[in-house]
Order: sequence, then C-alpha cells, then structure tokens
Amino acid sequence: MFRQLKLFIFLICGCLYGAAASASNNATPFSIKNLNPFILVYGLPVTESAELKTSRTSASAISLDIVNNSMLTNRGNEAISLDGETYRLAYSYRYGLNDNTEIGLEVPVIAHSRGFLDNFIEAWHDSFGLTNSQRNVTPSNSLNYQYRLNDTPIVTIDSAAQGLGDIRLFAARQLQKTTNSALSLHLSLKLPSGDADRLLGSGATDLSASLAHIKRNWLSPLQLTSFANAGLIYLGKGDVLTNMQNRLAGFGSTGLIWDNHHLIDLKAQLDFHSSIYDSGLDQLGNNTIQLTIGGSIHFNHTTRLDLGVGENLLTDTTPDFTINLVLKNNH
Repeated sequence: MFRQLKLFIFLICGCLYGAAASASNNATPFSIKNLNPFILVYGLPVTESAELKTSRTSASAISLDIVNNSMLTNRGNEAISLDGETYRLAYSYRYGLNDNTEIGLEVPVIAHSRGFLDNFIEAWHDSFGLTNSQRNVTPSNSLNYQYRLNDTPIVTIDSAAQGLGDIRLFAARQLQKTTNSALSLHLSLKLPSGDADRLLGSGATDLSASLAHIKRNWLSPLQLTSFANAGLIYLGKGDVLTNMQNRLAGFGSTGLIWDNHHLIDLKAQLDFHSSIYDSGLDQLGNNTIQLTIGGSIHFNHTTRLDLGVGENLLTDTTPDFTINLVLKNNH
C-alpha cells in the first residue's frame, strides 16, 4: 500500500509542478479536519478559502495527513481504544466556471496501521514534561481501533486497512469580493465510496453547507489576514455506530495568517465541530477544538507547500498529534 501511496504522490506532484501557471498565490487556511478514525468517515469538510477561482482558472492540491492516536477510555457501559496511526492522502481539484462559481472534487485514500511515531512522541513528551500515561499502557506501534458496548466489541480494526475513502464533490458561489475581503457560500456532497467495515468510509451520503470569510491586510504594518468558516452538515444514516449517530452537526474554524507575500507565511488556526455521536465518551460524543500551527513555503507565485502540526485543546476529542502537509498549485 505504501509503495502505491509513494507512486501516487510522485505522479500528482509531477502534474502540479508541470502545470502552466499564471494565477496569484495568496495565503489560505490550513486544509485540515478532525482525523479521529470514527469521525473521519463522515463528511466534515476542510476549511475552505473564501476567495474562489475566477473564470477558466483552476487549482489542484495533494494533501497528506498523519495522525497518531493513543487514547483508552471507559465510561459507563461504553469503552473505546484508539491506538494506532491513520494516514489520509487526498487529491483535490477545483475549477472556476465563471468569476462567481467554482466546482471541484476530492478523492482520498486512507490507511490505518501500527505506524512508527510512538517512540518519537513519547520522547517528545518526556522532554517537555508532558504525560505519557495512556501511551505507557499499550505496546509501542500497535493498532487497535475498537468501540465496545456492554463489553461487546461493536467495531474492531486491529490489522492494517487501506483503500479508497469517501469521494467528495463540492461547489461554491462568490457572494462578495473586494481587494482585501471576500465572502462565499460552499456546498459539499460526500459519497459512500469507502468501505465502512474497515473505517474507510461511513456507508452514507452526507451534505454540508457553509459560509467562508477572509479579510486581508488589516493592521497593515503586520500584514495580517483573518479568516472564519461556519456551517452545518447533514449526516446520512451510515454503517459506523449507526444507532448512536447524530444526523446534524455544526462545524467551523477561525484563524490568523501573517503573510509577507514572499517566501513564507505563518498560520494559527482553530477548528471545531459539535458531537457526531450520542455517546458519553469524549472521543465520540463531545464537541471538539483543535489547534493547528505552522505556515506555508512559497516556491513561486503559484505553488506552495503548507505544513501544519495539530494538537487537541479539549482532551481526547481529537488525535493528540497531527501532521498536515499540502502541496497546492494555482493554474
């Protein structure tokens, strides 16, 4: 599987760098979301840019998310084990039908594995005086994603699983745009193309709608950009913990970008969503807040690499270690 992922990355990167480029490369939010394997299967969209592609221009991106999970919780008659690593590789493409309308799609590949980061993260925590209490309970680099109800396993992933995830189609409409600000409406349709039995998809169709806003160059000497997203998602009746699943959830994000319009920009972003399941476990039934910090390296005026590191701000509601890499190209 990982040989296939490497080939996929190579081919897509070649397409990105080989594309003819003429558009600007303004800084945009991190393309990230909650990658808890029980949440990942549903159609929560990544944070969208408020500035859409103009007529007959397009953009493509290849993203790689790596999350390391180490959480064991029992509460009442419920228990969950999230011990392992999940990788999400996705290719996305968007196209401007005209100056106010954009369409696109995202095709993800997902893998759950024992991983390789446990020892590094434990050493990192030790260096900064952070706890490894839950990590010390389980063997390093093991895989066990399991939900139990009344001591009966309902979902268990304890061997490597990989394959196509749920494909997402999206469209957007530019509602307002000036030199330094923009507002847009986004619609997203997630299709049940992933295998729910292996936590690669939910087995259902999800529909979301959101508003995205961005304001550039406020506090001009600092060259700051602020952004915000907010929306609702309707979750189709899926095959993952079906009887516990909520049908409606809210989501959003906000953040700041220091954009010097040259080599790099720096970003800080908060992403949040309401509970996806009716559960007493924080990993399933709680609202979430995730902080991502990092920035972008601009290779030229059309191509850049986003690099972000994520941390949960509400304990156990999102993975405690996330790496987000996205290569973006405007053409």
